Amino acid sequence: MSISHFAGAGGMGVSAGDVLAWQADFEAGRFMSAVERARRLVSSCPRDARAWQLLGLALGFAGEAGEAEGCLEAACRLDRSDAALWDALGVVRMRAGHHAEAARAFRRSLQLAAGVAAVWVNASQNALAGGEPGDALRFAERATGLAPGLPLAQFARGNALHAVGRSEEALVALAAALSLQPGLAIAHQSRGNVLAALGRHREAAECQRQALQFDPTLQPARINLSALLCVLGDTAGAIREARLVLDHDLTAFAAWSNLLYALVHDEASGAAVIDAAHRDFGRMAEACFGLPKGGWRVSREPGRRLRVGFVSADLRDHPVARFLLPVWRHLDREGFAILAFSGTAADDAVAVELRGLSDEWHEVSRLSDTALDALVRERRVDILFDLSGHTAGNRLAVFARKPAPLQVTWLGYPGTTGLSSMDIRLVDATLAPPGRFDAAFAERLCHLPQATAFEPPAGLSPVAPAPCMARGHITFGSFNRAGKLTDATLALWGQVLSSLPDARLLIAAVTDEGAADGIRQRLAAEGVLPERLRFAGRLSLPDYLALHAEVDIALDTQPFSSGTTANFALWMGVPTLTLSGERFVQRLCASRLAAAGLPGFIAWSDEEFVARACHWAAHPAELAALRDSLRERMTVQAERQPAELTRALEGVLREAWTAFCAAPSEEVE
Repeated sequence: MSISHFAGAGGMGVSAGDVLAWQADFEAGRFMSAVERARRLVSSCPRDARAWQLLGLALGFAGEAGEAEGCLEAACRLDRSDAALWDALGVVRMRAGHHAEAARAFRRSLQLAAGVAAVWVNASQNALAGGEPGDALRFAERATGLAPGLPLAQFARGNALHAVGRSEEALVALAAALSLQPGLAIAHQSRGNVLAALGRHREAAECQRQALQFDPTLQPARINLSALLCVLGDTAGAIREARLVLDHDLTAFAAWSNLLYALVHDEASGAAVIDAAHRDFGRMAEACFGLPKGGWRVSREPGRRLRVGFVSADLRDHPVARFLLPVWRHLDREGFAILAFSGTAADDAVAVELRGLSDEWHEVSRLSDTALDALVRERRVDILFDLSGHTAGNRLAVFARKPAPLQVTWLGYPGTTGLSSMDIRLVDATLAPPGRFDAAFAERLCHLPQATAFEPPAGLSPVAPAPCMARGHITFGSFNRAGKLTDATLALWGQVLSSLPDARLLIAAVTDEGAADGIRQRLAAEGVLPERLRFAGRLSLPDYLALHAEVDIALDTQPFSSGTTANFALWMGVPTLTLSGERFVQRLCASRLAAAGLPGFIAWSDEEFVARACHWAAHPAELAALRDSLRERMTVQAERQPAELTRALEGVLREAWTAFCAAPSEEVE
């Protein structure tokens, strides 16, 4: 936001000196001091629109949105011809999330002063926040046309270009902003966001560090840095940065999710630390975001058709959808209605199919937590599913309010949400043997025959012959993102490769040479020569699947084991060798292998992992025969398991609903 065009002038009773004194407090972030200064001006000059403007702005940035908006509306009534007042009203409304109302204020300001670039900048940022990237780009380009040398105009244009999918042009615009103002921290932050979206995570992290060098209080940059460090495998750094944000603001929801997601990746964090952190989050969320429970507009009839809602930002071509589609296709539609609350505007083929399977589809990415809570209640949802946990785009702040009588978490995240308002977590006996993890979960664990069913991509290429038969040696592979390649993982792989001197290792999904060099060095410390390694970068899905033709056995990671990658590999004829462990997150791959009938690839100790790798390397014909049969096995299972899973899920939901109906009914309207 730019305020330069309305600072410096006085009104009928407010002097230029008064404005400059207020501006010194405001620009230094001393918002309460600015509020008190402006209150004195309003008291002495109640008919001066400028005094009301200064009070409204200070209140808005101090977090008092309601009073701020009232002050600025008063200012506009006193002087309806001052473009700066309408712009200030737009800024406060934008900060409060009232984007449609802000847009009206910015339009009025531009009708009065269309040549002020700063107002176009503000209008662009509001349009972007309100989900109108095309308008945001149009407004930003008006700003750069008027003032190409205004850093914030180039900054706004870069953000808008990124939002409409023109990321390379966005980098050029953000570079222009930084050439004009090298210390513009928010431009460094935005540049990092663009680079992250392009998969250039190491560069993106450096941009967030630069942003923090120029503005150590820029908490969104630190939150972004935490997420990027986790992607890069620096879980200790991710945890540190997230905790720094929480030291500043214990209610920083995104920082909590980053912290918890990093902890489940972290090999050094024990179960007690991880469990305690999730409980701490739950207490914070329910204290800060939770509202009085109840008030549900539902009828307690055990046998009626239930309205089941699904909240996710991944109802699109995304791994979560591959696990959701088989269930939605098989759900008994006479007994259950599907209500989708989608956190994405994506309109790809998967989103179209999901929309066609749903009874109601609500695009909720622009809704506040309060508004989404109200929508779920209005739509009389009986059972509400969370499909994100602590991953990106989650709406756990809504689930903390408990907008539905029963709430279920499933898919997306390998652990508890930490919310006592979440009633059920769906698992299977491999993931969570009965009684094993009950104390670690805020939710009640409900067992299904298998935790998930997987939808493979259409048009899969045939399974290639086992490469070991032609090469005379085994080729291991990893298709997991580089951030999961922990020191413990590489040490274990090093033991395997040391035991099999002729074996090779293909590591995919390594997006930059720096990461590859780091992996080479860490494996060299385990005695693995670099020439035994091959790396592949970011690939399209068809090329990613085709790469399985080069691999005999995939090696799993720890502590965060494989889920989607193991499923893809099975469909391409490649089993994954996994080390199942004491933590829930270490059992994801074992759950899938057990469902596929492949217990021979599940190890329970480092020694067994190495022994099983050596066994399969010594029996290439047996491995080749398994490879040749896997596609048919997976096809047969895909015809049977989704229906079995869905019937079991329906039973869990109906049983939970019946128990709810039998409970005291004070909480139902």
